[in-house]
Amino acid sequence: MVVLVACSAKTSRQVSSNLWNEWELYEQQVQADYPDAVPVILIHGWNGGEFSWPSPRILMLMEKQLHRDIYFFNYRTGIVANRYPPLELLEEQLDTYLIKYPKVDIIAHSMGGLLLRQYLSEHVDNPVRRILFLSTPHFGTNIANLLVDIGAIAYTGNIQASELLPGSDFLWQLNSFDGSELEGKNVLNVYAKKQWNLLKGDMAVTPPHAWLPWADNAEVVGDHHLGRRIDEPWALEFLVSGQMPAAAPAPAGRELWLRLQPDGVNEPVKFNDTAIQRYDENQVNKKKNFTLCCDDRSGLHPAGGTSLILDDVKKTDRIKYYPRNGSGLHIIPAGSYLSQDRPVQMHVVSFGVKPKDDSEAAENQTPDSPAQVESGTP
Repeated sequence: MVVLVACSAKTSRQVSSNLWNEWELYEQQVQADYPDAVPVILIHGWNGGEFSWPSPRILMLMEKQLHRDIYFFNYRTGIVANRYPPLELLEEQLDTYLIKYPKVDIIAHSMGGLLLRQYLSEHVDNPVRRILFLSTPHFGTNIANLLVDIGAIAYTGNIQASELLPGSDFLWQLNSFDGSELEGKNVLNVYAKKQWNLLKGDMAVTPPHAWLPWADNAEVVGDHHLGRRIDEPWALEFLVSGQMPAAAPAPAGRELWLRLQPDGVNEPVKFNDTAIQRYDENQVNKKKNFTLCCDDRSGLHPAGGTSLILDDVKKTDRIKYYPRNGSGLHIIPAGSYLSQDRPVQMHVVSFGVKPKDDSEAAENQTPDSPAQVESGTP
């Protein structure tokens, strides 16, 4: 027992000593050595910090190569349930941090990329010149369901995790800008290539959810932790000259996000899974082949509706929606909303409120019938 304790204590002292040495190097690294050059700002992701990036030794070598300073923007986030601020509030902290620079280039990892996009959408007059997104869940991550459950252990929850859910109010509103927040910027979006060996790929963000329609996309072999690889040629070349690596095509498969909104109403409706049925071209019920978001609030300025998430959508797929008010069946030709060559597409489906006795007639409608739900607005 005494021997084990002694070994443990020695190991603990060594770890502590290494950490002190590491922080000493960070103190050197964050000094301003190139005050007249455009700095590079690093924005970490969920549960991240300085250690989301290469070691301070590597960062100091990068600074010498680039002749530019590299700084960190850190914010409150973590895996332990706490009162962490939503991204819509953190954007103001980022604005306060960046306002002192006339021009900056930014590398944003994972959720940090969403924070940056939120900031750009609300601050048109900003100093950002070049952006390198790394493993950013632009359309959410399914692992956020686990993060929300972990946050639920404490009454404070973890609202940052809820914003990462596919179909969340936060992501719906952010992507409704159609990339306008990135106009005038030099943007490269890099994500991990899909690997058939799950242990080698990105287990947090899939390529369809990482692919950004409004930017140059590139994929690399690796995992989710691409922030630790910013000293590689594909990152350095972009930081030096804006040079882009080989473009990645849009990932295969199509995912559809729908929100249902009655005519004359300014916000989408809320519903549960008993109100939805999904059918294929042979009228076969696909059972629960869909997900809904979100039971709880998922944005600082919520739109108030439920997002219907349909994976692997085909042109012939259709949805039957049974409103709570019993106003009759609404048939939605889901496949007809695949109007763009994007992995994830969003649409608001507008529909008229039919009398109750129209439900049987609606059941027998063909997809081309005038009484079908009309095309919604993207």
